[in-house]
Amino acid sequence: MIASTTIDPKVDHLRKRLPAVARTGYFNVGTNGPLPVEAHDALAEATLRELYEGRIVPGVYEGNRVRNARVRAVIAGMFGADPLEIGLTHSTGEGLNTALFGLNWRRDDEILTTNLEHPALFAPLGLLAHRFGVVVRYADIGTGGGDVVGALEAMVTPRTRVIALSHVMWSSGAVIPLADVAEMAHRHGVMVVADAAQAAGQVPIDLHALGVDAYAMAGQKWLCGPEGTGALYVRMERLADIRPTNIRYAQVDPSGYVMPVAGANRYEIGEFYGPAILAQEAALLFLRDTVGLDWLYNRVAMLGQRCWESLERLDGVTVTTPKHAMAGLVCFETEGVTPQDMAARLYERNITIRYVAYPPGPSVARVACGWWNTEEEIDTLAAAVAEIASEAR
Repeated sequence: MIASTTIDPKVDHLRKRLPAVARTGYFNVGTNGPLPVEAHDALAEATLRELYEGRIVPGVYEGNRVRNARVRAVIAGMFGADPLEIGLTHSTGEGLNTALFGLNWRRDDEILTTNLEHPALFAPLGLLAHRFGVVVRYADIGTGGGDVVGALEAMVTPRTRVIALSHVMWSSGAVIPLADVAEMAHRHGVMVVADAAQAAGQVPIDLHALGVDAYAMAGQKWLCGPEGTGALYVRMERLADIRPTNIRYAQVDPSGYVMPVAGANRYEIGEFYGPAILAQEAALLFLRDTVGLDWLYNRVAMLGQRCWESLERLDGVTVTTPKHAMAGLVCFETEGVTPQDMAARLYERNITIRYVAYPPGPSVARVACGWWNTEEEIDTLAAAVAEIASEAR
């Protein structure tokens, strides 16, 4: 076992801004990240203002437009995009549905995806097949650590219109070479729609360099925002191809009420909960300005490697995440212990992970190493897994 080390002063300071991480070994950011004090305070202040001043006082609508534009600009700056290419969403799934259903589908068009995707992507693909007669084809890429580009390219046909896949696989932790996938797809005249639920806030992202056509992000996971937040990137050249499926007055050009607005905010549906958007902004600024994105990404990768190595050396434990293509997600199997039972028994030891069990993907226990985790917490996790594995033998 790797020896425990003294906690980094920066980590110690930043952990105080995330009270939830003091209550448990918090290894489930892949589902929900811990809320920073800054985000809570922004949320609380906004709800109190609504309570005592009212929700529709003069200037609210104008202020909402300014607020949303400001948040889009923050997201664009963090992830290498133009603010006009960013639309706010309520979830990754909303963004994926918006991008996929915004295309003009014909019967027998093909969408290519992989065997490792999340239900939030599988579900809209299934609905497209049912509604429009689109053919969904699945590339078996194993755990995502092999020749993903080659496996996908071998299945491209003249009917393939979209490759839809995750940037980081939720069920294996593999970081996909998305820029290479996009380059290959565009050579064949194929669009790329990416599920970024596990990528945004875990791995470095430059959307223009990646070359993807649409990229759907979650706000409540690695970006540590509240539920009901997220963003959709649509490359400028694709705004005309991905049409709004839902339309409302704030999304159209007020001069004629026919043409959508110029940017990706044309895809924004329904009303946003103002306090949640302010909390999302506060969380993003905390990550960008206080934590530091480069430091964050490097620390997540370092802790992920430490966790991988600590679990890999345990008897009865098989780590399924490809070590050479990973960041902070580490998935593993344990002889005689189901993933569900492993998660439950670790929680009894005050360590929070989750299990993944959704066909056709693998059934595994999953550790999500956040930048706030300490080396000692990873050592404690590995010791607990070792104990549970030993009890099962």
